[in-house]
Amino acid sequence: MTRLRGRYPFAVGIALLGLGPNVVLSTALLPVRQSLADGLGAGTSTIGLATGLGSAGYAIGAVVAAQLALKLVQRRIFLVAETVFALASLTATLAPSIALLFPALVLQGLSAGAMLISSLPPLITRFGAGRVAVSAGIVNVGIFGASTLGPILGGLAAGGNGWRWLFAGATALALVGLLVAALGYDLWEPAEPDARADVPALALVVLSVGAGFVAASLVTGHGLLAWQVLGPAAVALLAFVALIVWEMRRPDPLIPLSSLTTQLPVTGILVAMVGGAVVVTATDLLQARLTQIEHTSPADAAATFWPMPIGALVGAAVFWALFRTRFVPVLIDVGLAALALGCVLATGATTWAACLLLGFGAAATVSPGLFLTGFGLRSDQLGRGFALVQLLRSMATYAVAPVVLALVLRSSAPVDAARVGMLAMAGVAAAALVAAIAVPALSGARLRAPDIEAWLEGDKGLPSPATVTHLRPHVEDEEAEPLVPERLRRRRTR
Repeated sequence: MTRLRGRYPFAVGIALLGLGPNVVLSTALLPVRQSLADGLGAGTSTIGLATGLGSAGYAIGAVVAAQLALKLVQRRIFLVAETVFALASLTATLAPSIALLFPALVLQGLSAGAMLISSLPPLITRFGAGRVAVSAGIVNVGIFGASTLGPILGGLAAGGNGWRWLFAGATALALVGLLVAALGYDLWEPAEPDARADVPALALVVLSVGAGFVAASLVTGHGLLAWQVLGPAAVALLAFVALIVWEMRRPDPLIPLSSLTTQLPVTGILVAMVGGAVVVTATDLLQARLTQIEHTSPADAAATFWPMPIGALVGAAVFWALFRTRFVPVLIDVGLAALALGCVLATGATTWAACLLLGFGAAATVSPGLFLTGFGLRSDQLGRGFALVQLLRSMATYAVAPVVLALVLRSSAPVDAARVGMLAMAGVAAAALVAAIAVPALSGARLRAPDIEAWLEGDKGLPSPATVTHLRPHVEDEEAEPLVPERLRRRRTR
């Protein structure tokens, strides 16, 4: 059986089966929250806290796995994480009370985050330059695009004990994924077996993420200005600032912030954060409007979202086609514009067009932003770079959405509040579009095709000058082009 290890189809199956189920569940649990509460004898705020901490576990698991991957064989990390995910999903399927569902959701998140770091970087970097574009398209449609299926599956499972079938499906897929990984995951050596464990960074990540998600999850029951919300939010902010200070001062940081603060990672992280936050928040608002405000049945609400996976598939196909060209940043700009327009359309009756644009925008922003970040790093830093992107993206996505949703549902005029929430998300996407154009321009970046071969050999895939270097008079960077291109300057002098 060892002859099967390290083959590309197995690496694809490992990534899809390892990550897809949790991605679907992350957007499928909102429609079933009430039936979960009824079936387990718990309040919806308690269910919201459990799902929030599950999302926190996903971000924490990614950072912890990035640390472990430096010192341990990644095959072991993935097999342990997939086993834990399968057991946690089975526990959630059979859970008689919230006392078992709560830790099951947290363990699902932790193990899924660990599988992200132990499956995506090997899939992308270990099969040659010719397969990187294909891997990028697969990652986009099969993993991040899978989130567009959540509202549909969750709506269809919203009655009675249908939520148990969601977890049962995740259990079955996890067991298949475990078998595929046991057969096909190769024994790649650790990246830096002598690296020191960055324990303070890990502790600060746990504190910041955990407190932040607790604060976001408690908004529904207590309100935005309650001390139960403001206290954990303050702790999260202080811990995150301390994490940045610690990592900037450490000579061998777990998170390579000095590389991640250049133009490409800054732009990529911003786009991934905003893309994820806008899509999930807009989806949650649309679900809430249909089911809780307009009292549409969950099944009918689920049918509303059918164009979203189609939009995601189109976006992923375009990303794959443009991956080796210089136009991925242009795709990102189009994706942000699609998100803004989709949110505007979602305030009216054209929900099918809104869902189509939201699906396309999700595929054209989150995964492309992730890969732009990766091209600004050395390929051997990819796991740690992905960990930070997922940490920030998860915090933006799964902390913003519950807060906005809670404010809408607690409003005395929820219809108007939902409309304002959608328009606010459109504004966020539009502001990100302006930033995604301005930051590269002010940094001296130009549209270039990535050098994937050089990237896989240890160089950066694209030049990544100092961020907004042209607004920093005392900062010079050899990778930064002049603010005004030379051909335009020549025209002016004629």
